Amino acid sequence: MTKDIVHTAIDVGTSKVSTLIAHRHANGDVDVLGVGIAPSEGLRKGVVVNIQEAQEAIRTSVAEAKRSAGVNPSSAYVGVSGSHIEVFPRWGSLRSLMYNAPLSPSEIDRAVDAAFPAELPPENQVLHLIPRLYAVDGLKGVRNPVGMHAQRLDVETLCIVGQTAPIQNLVTAVENTKINVRALVASPVSTGEASLSRDEKEMGVTLVDIGGGATTVSVYQQGCLWNAAVLPLGGYQFTTDLAVALNTPYDTAEELKMRHGQASLDTIDDENVEIQAFGDRRTVRVERRVISRYLHDRAEELFRLVGLKVKGFGFPAMPPAGIVLTGGGANLPGIERVARRILGTPVRTADPVGVDGLPEGMLDPAYVASAGVLLWGTRHLASLDSVRKEERRLNKTSGYAQNTTGPLSWLRERVRKVAL
Repeated sequence: MTKDIVHTAIDVGTSKVSTLIAHRHANGDVDVLGVGIAPSEGLRKGVVVNIQEAQEAIRTSVAEAKRSAGVNPSSAYVGVSGSHIEVFPRWGSLRSLMYNAPLSPSEIDRAVDAAFPAELPPENQVLHLIPRLYAVDGLKGVRNPVGMHAQRLDVETLCIVGQTAPIQNLVTAVENTKINVRALVASPVSTGEASLSRDEKEMGVTLVDIGGGATTVSVYQQGCLWNAAVLPLGGYQFTTDLAVALNTPYDTAEELKMRHGQASLDTIDDENVEIQAFGDRRTVRVERRVISRYLHDRAEELFRLVGLKVKGFGFPAMPPAGIVLTGGGANLPGIERVARRILGTPVRTADPVGVDGLPEGMLDPAYVASAGVLLWGTRHLASLDSVRKEERRLNKTSGYAQNTTGPLSWLRERVRKVAL
């Protein structure tokens, strides 16, 4: 098996580090060869706060995947998450040098180039510049203008940026394990790749990825990502609520949440649960209804914030295909019911799709982002030529071409990778 058909994805989250090594067939199918999962260390809310601890967790995850796959990859697609990610629209345009000539792929690339935010400050870096819709000589709503005759081409793109320092820390932690970062994939992009159907993306759907330290809200419409935002609220906050309210250690609160908690109060019983507590009382008894009340209140807050974000995107009502929940937080019993009541729309929970050979234990909402990083890489950045093409295009239009020295120059060259 040659190197160019083996792909590796690393998803570094607040609660776990997941590594997938896979083979991509000529027909586009992706088969997993090996997986590695390790508890996450050195991260908070999706951001590296201790490089040494983070790189050891990554090293453990990658080593496990290497053993199970029987291959030794040298590069990987890496998922980026956290509340530092921002999303905003950008517009670019191109006027043809030849009267009414057909548009070529290179001319479309040039139009997208024009949308690059050259005025972006050095503390931010572009992760993706994704075309949404085109307008050809004023005709709006065009999805693929290749071959169309036009004098003017306008493109509306979605620009996803992240802060330079968190990205640099993540890249450093990964590359300290002898794995080159081939491309960075933002969470709003990866989760939709492995969870949504084509019909949902066309009709309009809201994807809510409830991670350990943050929740990503993404709206898809007309077949593509339309807008996204990251909320600094995730499973960690659910557990912390319990730990603080019940005066119990965090690990005990996490176990309590997983074994006895639920977000909906409709079907809860009055069973008592014995838990470890701080202070002179070694154990206390707590009703399950009390435990679930704290989880219910936090879930309500989360989905009210989701509703506000979607309205902020310009949608007066939730998109018709409803809500799709992913991430480890989607496993909390009753959370679908809370989302349905608060947002008044259909709700489903998604397992990862599009990847063959995942272990049964990874057919779980918690691993949608991991599978999505792999799928995005294999579908959009499957060859080094495509990665280099995007690097050349961004370097050409980024406004940093004259500034080739300084402490941030290496990072700019590394992370300025755009996926179309």
